[in-house]
Amino acid sequence: MKAPPKSEHAGTYRSVRESIRKLPDSPGVYLFYGTDGELLYVGKSKTIRTRVRSHFSSADEIRMCRGVTMIEVRKTVGELGALLLESQLIKELRPRYNRLSRHKRRMILARRFQTSAGYVAVRLEATSQIDPTAAESILGIFKTRTQAKDFLASAAKGHRLCLNLLGLEHSRRSCFSYHLHQCNGACVGLEPPEIYNARLEIAFEERRIRAWPFPGAVIIEEKDQESEEVFVVDNWCLLYSFTHSQEQQNLRVRGIHLFDYDSYRILAGYIFRDSTMEHVRPAGKEEISALLRKAHAA
Repeated sequence: MKAPPKSEHAGTYRSVRESIRKLPDSPGVYLFYGTDGELLYVGKSKTIRTRVRSHFSSADEIRMCRGVTMIEVRKTVGELGALLLESQLIKELRPRYNRLSRHKRRMILARRFQTSAGYVAVRLEATSQIDPTAAESILGIFKTRTQAKDFLASAAKGHRLCLNLLGLEHSRRSCFSYHLHQCNGACVGLEPPEIYNARLEIAFEERRIRAWPFPGAVIIEEKDQESEEVFVVDNWCLLYSFTHSQEQQNLRVRGIHLFDYDSYRILAGYIFRDSTMEHVRPAGKEEISALLRKAHAA
């Protein structure tokens, strides 16, 4: 990714530090460029200038900051726009110092399936994409297989779950925890499936994908005194993002209509927050089409 050819923030390390005072202290995303226009880092903040200053004041980040020759800013109307734009740019541009962006992130899913005896069992599966319509089969999402197995082991101990059914053991008989009196015997049919399954659901309560709480697409609006940003979201997928100002309307983001776990966490945190729920409303197909027509005509 090559940096724009000219910028008021270009220059040496010292001049870049001096130019930070010109940055806006408002929501948005900032991009650090190095020599030859290499993109070093993408970050976001509700107060860009304050956040950028903290980078240049951190002893742990001095190596990265000494390589910065230019700072680009992309302002957003609010915090949600900054969070979503940062996530998108990191995935697309893969900056050097955003470590998680160096390769396409794979997730480990804990999927449910039912045994012939009626017990819910768990199977770990690696994937890079999730179909939101199939979220009901997903008990939890983890960054690594080790993290998933650690969680399963902890859940087994804390909720008296069967190691065989969790996929941590593959014994044809009782699991090891049963012999330690830490499993109620689901592995040998001593515990009714409905009781065991209910306990397993409680164990995974905080790890599962929450059901989409609306009958269809919604519009989320963020406003300030000068402009507005509108997000069209359906089934946890960001479909479009529009920016409005007194002069024009622009289509900022056209989503890929696929479930993205990072975007899901951002959107779920926003939608289920009491202070922001009032900015979310149902969106009909006609309204979405009108937004697209207006953006393309601008």
